[in-house]
Amino acid sequence: MRGRRHNGVSVVLMRAKTIGCVLTAVTLLTLAGCTTSDGSTGKAGQTSQTSKLDKPDQPVAEKTLATKLDGPVYGRPAAGGNQVFAATENNTVYALSPTDGSVKWSKHLAEPFRPHGCGNIIPLGITGAPVYDPASQTVYVVAEDTTARHVLYGLAASDGHVASQVEVDPPFGTRDFLQQRPALTLWHGHVFAVFGGLSGDCGDYIGAVASVDLASGSVNWFAASTSGRGGMWAPGEPAIGTDRLYFSIGNGNTDDPAKPFDGTDSVVALNTDAKRVDFFAPASWADDNRTDADLGSMNPLLAAGHVIIAGKSGQGYLLDPAHLGGVGGSGTQTFPACAAFGQAAADGDVVYLPCADGTRAYRIGAGGNGGAGTVTPLWHAPKANGQPVLGGGRLWVPNWDDGVLLALDPATGTVVRQITVGKLPHFAKPTIVGDKVFLETMDGVAVVSP
Repeated sequence: MRGRRHNGVSVVLMRAKTIGCVLTAVTLLTLAGCTTSDGSTGKAGQTSQTSKLDKPDQPVAEKTLATKLDGPVYGRPAAGGNQVFAATENNTVYALSPTDGSVKWSKHLAEPFRPHGCGNIIPLGITGAPVYDPASQTVYVVAEDTTARHVLYGLAASDGHVASQVEVDPPFGTRDFLQQRPALTLWHGHVFAVFGGLSGDCGDYIGAVASVDLASGSVNWFAASTSGRGGMWAPGEPAIGTDRLYFSIGNGNTDDPAKPFDGTDSVVALNTDAKRVDFFAPASWADDNRTDADLGSMNPLLAAGHVIIAGKSGQGYLLDPAHLGGVGGSGTQTFPACAAFGQAAADGDVVYLPCADGTRAYRIGAGGNGGAGTVTPLWHAPKANGQPVLGGGRLWVPNWDDGVLLALDPATGTVVRQITVGKLPHFAKPTIVGDKVFLETMDGVAVVSP
């Protein structure tokens, strides 16, 4: 996509009094120790200092343990098997305690790649979020090595030893210009790994989906474009249906509406073998390709009886999950939305879109007399520009511009808490684990706990 937006150990401990808050501590996970700032020795050698609140009228104290892992964490932490897994751009996977955030084990897989020509994540190692398989107690990641080779590793959750590895370089395009940005997805015994291009869209690449059969190790491929590009980079997971997954595709090289549709600027439904079984593309697909106004920035959402998508243009669409509608989307309803980046959240008929100008909530109605659904705007929360997650009666949304985690009232969008967590990657997304919130950072992982 043109002009795409993305995108050693030290410890800090901050303390203060907490009054009437939902969550009262932020922890950045630590690998090694330091001394406290007052000269005493804290637990694991944490340093200590006082943190001021973002809102003085809300007395909240922050107790912050801060550490640098061995690289930035871009993928959302994955929970499973009484552990939380995080992976860095240095190709290291960490298993963390879900109770105190301590490191249980780590595994370095390969030296990372250094992109050339374009790209804004350097070095490039593990970018997409890991996925955990409870059946085999295995955590999966895709790591990119110094030669730009992409490998799906399966690591034993118990100790991190490599249990499996499958090369997942598409048999089309040039792998040097690919990036495995979206979260991995486990579905029907397959791991789905999704690929787009680098920021700046340089080189010869084609967006792709790999469906890896965990039983046999065989890989089936989906190519996103017949003309080139068609990056599939929205950072969340696909929408998961009963017999299909829904993905979005970015802009391709074809921008002449007189030419055949090239498969891009679209929502596609794929089966377990990564075969396309349905699709939708706006009638304006060629112009969207030309102006970089495609659907590829948002992961489709399956909610309130619809597949919901917005993308970069600000135009929202309600699609029939069983009949996406092809080019032009017969029966598709449009609504004014926002430029959306990442994965939305939903609670019944209320959806929360990950808008670039801050989260927006909408109520999706069924429509009368069998007609199209209705979309009612509810509220807008400026600066809440990360991917939203519901948990503990709050909507948790990062503000990655300011390095803050926001707790919103889901009914009104009112900010209930602001928690400073440090520098965040674009499109950061919280993970709820019990009564804690884990969040990837440019230094490691933040843990907010009561």
